[in-house]
Amino acid sequence: MFKKNDKILVIAAHPDDEVIGCGGTILKAINEGAIVSVLFLGEGVSTRFPNNEKSKECLKAIKFREDSATNCLKKLGIKDYDFNHYLCTKFDTYPIIDFVRLIEKKIKIFKPNIVFTHNDNEVNIDHIIANRATEIACRPLISNTVKSVYTFEAVCSGNFKFDKKFNPNLYIDIKKYFKKKIIALKCYRDEIKSYPFPRSIQGVEIQAKYRGLQSGLEYSEAFKIERTIIKS
Repeated sequence: MFKKNDKILVIAAHPDDEVIGCGGTILKAINEGAIVSVLFLGEGVSTRFPNNEKSKECLKAIKFREDSATNCLKKLGIKDYDFNHYLCTKFDTYPIIDFVRLIEKKIKIFKPNIVFTHNDNEVNIDHIIANRATEIACRPLISNTVKSVYTFEAVCSGNFKFDKKFNPNLYIDIKKYFKKKIIALKCYRDEIKSYPFPRSIQGVEIQAKYRGLQSGLEYSEAFKIERTIIKS
């Protein structure tokens, strides 16, 4: 699926979304010669410190989350990444143009031809805003290098929807990379919960096997093809 000259940008709302949503695919892409960069829009922690986002405890937790992400990305083989500190679960309090410009700036610098980001069938508002901002930033202008946009699922947020569910139409075999994905995921030790919470080691494995059942694979990550442009 991936070529040696591919440049892939993963746009994640928070640190840990990248490995949960497409960690196996990242490993596969890099193994096939692609270059991967990750853009984190928010810090993913401050919601645990209501009205105390600037406290020492909160700032310490944010730093720990970033250190965890750095370790995770190293295990995934990613050297290029950007952290941002938009407040967790409060993306809807900012003008969406803030996120669009952030993504556009990264696209202009990195020049990706492939983008992975969140789908819009989530309960987490930050994931939804990340999807909308990416959609705007990746509009198919002549000057835009992005030719393919795929959306991934977050095992926790997506499973808590009442009705509308994520319906993937692309399945990527990650059997060869699943163990490495779990090793990378374990870098986020404060974010992993006990089973049967979806964001657990067992939960992530069940999700991969479930998507495998849908695609005749043992372990799979599922995506929706939002747009693919094939030039002559």
